[in-house]
Amino acid sequence: MLRYLLMVGVMLGYILPATAQLNDNTYRNSKNPLYWQNRKPDGAYWQQDVNYDITAKIDEQENSITGTETLDYWNNSPDTLYYAYFHLFQNAFVKGSHLRFLEHANKSKAVLGKNEEEGRGIIIDELSVDGQKLTVEMDNTIMKVYFTQPLYPNHKLTFNIKFKTYYDRGSTRRRMQMYPAWGFMHYNGTQWFPKICVYDRKFGWDTYQHLGKEFYADFGSYDVSLDFPSNYVVEATGMLTNRSEALPDTLMAKLDIKNFANKKWNEPPSVITPYKKGERKTWRYHADNVHDFAFTADPSFRIGITHWNGIECVAIAQEPHASGWQNGAEYVAKIIKTFSEDIGKYQYPKMVAADAQDGMEYPMITMDGGRDPEYHGLLVHELGHNWFYGMVGSNETYRAALDEGFTQFLTAWGLRRIDGETAITSPIKSKYRRWFAEPAIVMDRNVLNAYTMDALNQNELALNTHSDDFHSALNHDGGYRQVYYKTASMLYNLQ
Repeated sequence: MLRYLLMVGVMLGYILPATAQLNDNTYRNSKNPLYWQNRKPDGAYWQQDVNYDITAKIDEQENSITGTETLDYWNNSPDTLYYAYFHLFQNAFVKGSHLRFLEHANKSKAVLGKNEEEGRGIIIDELSVDGQKLTVEMDNTIMKVYFTQPLYPNHKLTFNIKFKTYYDRGSTRRRMQMYPAWGFMHYNGTQWFPKICVYDRKFGWDTYQHLGKEFYADFGSYDVSLDFPSNYVVEATGMLTNRSEALPDTLMAKLDIKNFANKKWNEPPSVITPYKKGERKTWRYHADNVHDFAFTADPSFRIGITHWNGIECVAIAQEPHASGWQNGAEYVAKIIKTFSEDIGKYQYPKMVAADAQDGMEYPMITMDGGRDPEYHGLLVHELGHNWFYGMVGSNETYRAALDEGFTQFLTAWGLRRIDGETAITSPIKSKYRRWFAEPAIVMDRNVLNAYTMDALNQNELALNTHSDDFHSALNHDGGYRQVYYKTASMLYNLQ
């Protein structure tokens, strides 16, 4: 009898939900107004929940990230799961990848970096649950992981992962960028960690290979520690939880972007914190209600901060570009205010525009470039993504129009509301060019011209097209721009 009761106890310990209430963390919490179970659109609705706890060390000599990842994964679906899939996005860029074969089929010759040539993207060193090593199958950017026990509905698994991710500088556009920055390397950390694929009620597991286009992920919480050389200045998704240690007031005063208002463009930066090999600093961030985590880091970063309605609005720029970013934080605040009042309230505590040689969006942070006023359109567009697909969380891989198209609509909306119907540009120095210059109408440039040209040339494509199915499928070629301009034109026509 005792043996029988012990067996039942063990079985119940496994079968009963791992957590009995919605107060597991700051995301899965009855007091979180944005958590899906507190605002279900219908009785049968569900999402999977994730909680990532990542500790990462960025090696400035090897240009790599060594990380440990603890992932709590809640199965809120009505289905029993026997395996899961993970995205290993950086494997898209290594030799022999699906993307490389696609480039070859389109007669696009790519130059590979050393790590790409040697097959180093994201390498999984260890993957286990409860101390038990899991069996995996690798298919380029997708990793299939088999459970040792079924994951029943309303139960949780905790994955423990050790991984290493390599930067590189091949010719194929890669969002996880590094590039020289006045004697050091600038790092953008994007899609840099193993990320569990979405399991949803429309498709089940999302197992699309990454071909350099869009993304889709579960909402949850992130606790991330980033270990950098002590001279680096870092910004990232979420709030900095060890500000007094990583960014004390004395350092912040030295990094204030207004200190460099009169610095000549591209003049080498001053040294705020000298580089000492082996001297490190950790930056710790926490974020809730997000589906991704990104960072940017550079020793020459200088910071501008303002606030709107309690939201921290940040512009972070390399010191040699600081003169062109003096109004960056204020412009971020104008964008947040405009979309919050006109479209829907911005729900995150922070928003960052970063001088990072890109044009890409992540929760609470965008990788941008340029300078005032030419960067207005880029900032409005990338920050607008924090509405679509940021807070909405649509499957942009499957339907990019719900992401880029809606955001292109917001781009024109925001520019017209903030700057007016005519785009603001820098004064034209050449008298000859001034003679022929015409005002750039926001609606024409950002919405109508490109779509009208395609329509007149009978090059229209259906918007209900997978992001990888636009003809060549490379970058934004093959009609992909219609995702932006045709969708925006449609929305303005509907309006």
